Amino acid sequence: MTYQIKAFAQLTGVSERTLRYYHEINLLVPQQAANGYREYTSQDADRLQLILMYRRLQFKLTTIKELLKLPKARRLERLQAQKGLLELQQAALTQTLQQMTATIANYQEENQMTDSAKFTAFKQAQIDANQTTYGQEVVTKYGEDQQQAANQHFGELSQAQYQQMQTTEADLVRDLQCYLENPNVPSALAQQIFTAHQTWLQLTSPKYSLAMHRGIAALYVADERFAAYYTALVGDQRAATELKLIIDYYTQNEE
Repeated sequence: MTYQIKAFAQLTGVSERTLRYYHEINLLVPQQAANGYREYTSQDADRLQLILMYRRLQFKLTTIKELLKLPKARRLERLQAQKGLLELQQAALTQTLQQMTATIANYQEENQMTDSAKFTAFKQAQIDANQTTYGQEVVTKYGEDQQQAANQHFGELSQAQYQQMQTTEADLVRDLQCYLENPNVPSALAQQIFTAHQTWLQLTSPKYSLAMHRGIAALYVADERFAAYYTALVGDQRAATELKLIIDYYTQNEE
């Protein structure tokens, strides 16, 4: 079925002016009927749906044009990575909303929270967010008992331990950013990155092992949400892959 521009605009909710502009810049090019009018097809509607989705993600039109030139499999990879990043952002927003609700209640004196209670609530919000985002994958790989033990361990972290965990992660990110300028394993910087990641895991996991460390590193690459997390954290799409290579090397050589 084909649509002239007015009908297509009504169908998609995109103005005729915008459709003409997309045609002008060769972003969405309809076929031309014998009478000279633009005619849009269901394939054009599918392409427009992608364009609108990318626009909601704040992509520039020039970037969208390049993305749409990619083979379908590559576009799917990009969409999956972006979906993972959105899920991380959603989990972070959920966590922030929970913290805000508790803070508002505290200000309104409906629930006077001690500093210890605030810290406990903060950790629980993080556990809930991680459970929502990664819970099923962790259970599948390590079992429900180990997941519950890890959540309990995290919930029992002292403020000093939690601060150490945050500092260690910040050091890890900084070192990874430097490392990615010239990746090289083995090297002193690679060893430093591995040690930081190992320390972070030992703080967050009750039963650390080198095998578990390798398994978590494998998830960083196998699951696009983990990859997207490190891409956002470090600012480089290679972050998860290079971190896995470092972890693979040093866990195998420490055994």
